[in-house]
Amino acid sequence: MRQSCPGLSLAKTVGVFELSRSSWYYKPKPKNLKRSCRPLDSDLVNRLTRLSGFELTLGYRKLTYFLKFQSDFIVNHKKLYRHMAAMDLLQPKHVTKSKKKKPPSAIYYCPLRSNIRWEADLTLVPYESGFLYLFSVIDVFDKELIGHHFGFRCRKEDAIESLKIAVLSRFPSGKIPDDFRVTLRLDRGCQFTAFDFAKAAKIFNVEIEFCDVQAPNQKPFIESFFSNFKREEVYRNVYQNPLEAFSAWTAYCDWYNNLRPHASL
Repeated sequence: MRQSCPGLSLAKTVGVFELSRSSWYYKPKPKNLKRSCRPLDSDLVNRLTRLSGFELTLGYRKLTYFLKFQSDFIVNHKKLYRHMAAMDLLQPKHVTKSKKKKPPSAIYYCPLRSNIRWEADLTLVPYESGFLYLFSVIDVFDKELIGHHFGFRCRKEDAIESLKIAVLSRFPSGKIPDDFRVTLRLDRGCQFTAFDFAKAAKIFNVEIEFCDVQAPNQKPFIESFFSNFKREEVYRNVYQNPLEAFSAWTAYCDWYNNLRPHASL
């Protein structure tokens, strides 16, 4: 068609047949052609070779202004980048820093009997128009819930009350004997780090041990207890008022301590 109409453009020719212009060419152009390596500027190479000391720490943008004001040498920053890349003078994009891991302050343990290791924590229990606060203390060895306080407020006094109930449940005298060593592991919540809580623990003869910050795996037993409680009770019900939540908690405590099977026991 183009031979019969020499003045007809390629676009109009392929448009008549509703074809793409790229289909006209017999041999497609290779896509992966390497860019021709441009020769380096010998003057710029000599200037870069003479760099020393802190001058070698400059990136290509700062070095562009440095050469301009120090040596009155004007160069395009893209050209400088190409030369520095060829001479391996570019700054690393990511600097690997040596990290020194902080050893954990709380070590893992496996008690051989009851009344050696306790764990305590706080969690929230939702109801229709708000939240209730639950302090709990469990024995790590036998997994028994030995102390708790379930109420409307989240205070150090409530944490002390849960610890007091735990001590009375295992030691009716209200104080752990001197020949016993009970360690209570806690997180760093403000209720547990309060001076009055530490004072009460000293009166009860309980040793306090804190976990690291944001380290729930260092008190796994109380975290597991809260997980079981919410999965087996809280998430299966919607409490219309606090009384329903209190009743459900009382029933779950009786089920957990007396009837519920424990896989690790």
